[in-house]
Amino acid sequence: MQKLIYFIVHFLFWTTFVALSWMSVSSNPAELEFLFTHAGAPYILLLWGIINFYSFYYYFQPLFLDSGRYFSYLIVSVMFSAIMSLVFVSIFWLMYPSFREFAPQKFMEGMIGSFLICQCGSLLRGFISWNQNLQNKTALENQSLRNELAMLKAQLSPHFLFNTLNNIDTLIYQSQDEASAMLIKLSGLLRYMLYESDGKKVPIEKEIAYIRQLTELQQMRFEQSDYVELIVNKSTNELTIAPLIFLPFIENAFKFVSKPPTMPAITIHLDVSDDLVRLTCRNYFIDRLQETNNKRQGIGLTNARRRLELLYSDSFDLEISTKDNWFEVNLSIKTS
Repeated sequence: MQKLIYFIVHFLFWTTFVALSWMSVSSNPAELEFLFTHAGAPYILLLWGIINFYSFYYYFQPLFLDSGRYFSYLIVSVMFSAIMSLVFVSIFWLMYPSFREFAPQKFMEGMIGSFLICQCGSLLRGFISWNQNLQNKTALENQSLRNELAMLKAQLSPHFLFNTLNNIDTLIYQSQDEASAMLIKLSGLLRYMLYESDGKKVPIEKEIAYIRQLTELQQMRFEQSDYVELIVNKSTNELTIAPLIFLPFIENAFKFVSKPPTMPAITIHLDVSDDLVRLTCRNYFIDRLQETNNKRQGIGLTNARRRLELLYSDSFDLEISTKDNWFEVNLSIKTS
């Protein structure tokens, strides 16, 4: 596709060149008569234009302008134009005796014309080089973005898996049946993380189902059935969102929670409207964990914020606060 575009650009240039040349010649009856009576002259003029244009397009522009040698480029342009004009005026002098009376005038006109055509070649080559560099830069940035997102996502999964396996290890000595149930739920979560979340976006319904399973899995750690409160309000199933975008905040709440005076210890509220998703995640912690809590915005939440910046740029609002032994995350994502 790109080669086709470049071909069209070149074709348009030469079409314009021929049209302007014809308009210039048509305004001078003597020149028009000369071209009609000397059939080879137009082809020599076209060859002259091609040599001028592509000498700078392929050689002089990359040699001088790409390396920043602007003064040398100007000198070469003037000298090259003078030589090209002299060569082709000499060819016309030798081939067409009737041209000789116009030779001095045509030398200056040829030099100016040659200079302009050379600059057109340089300008087009510069534009194409700039476009290619821009595309290469964009491709590299996109690849870098994909690599960074993959890295951030990869850091989420092992972190969650490590904590959950620790919980299962503890539960095995208490209840093998509950440990088995937890492993089955973990298997479902990992299947979603490994296979269903490969795309850039997933249906919000799948992400909500994942959060429900995650909450049920973590709830098995606690004796009180009301230790965790999950409330989901949604008005649409059509919305899509980046997979696992809420995982660091929810997993973080379970990691640092402490038993509060009154239940629930963790509240997770998710509100879904036509183009907006709001997550509120709160967990109780005790003062002796204050130092640890101050460090909780470490790699997990830092990666979560970075992933939001990459995926949603200015379309999200994230507020993290600590008050009266409650750690709270408020996240809003505008999906359209």
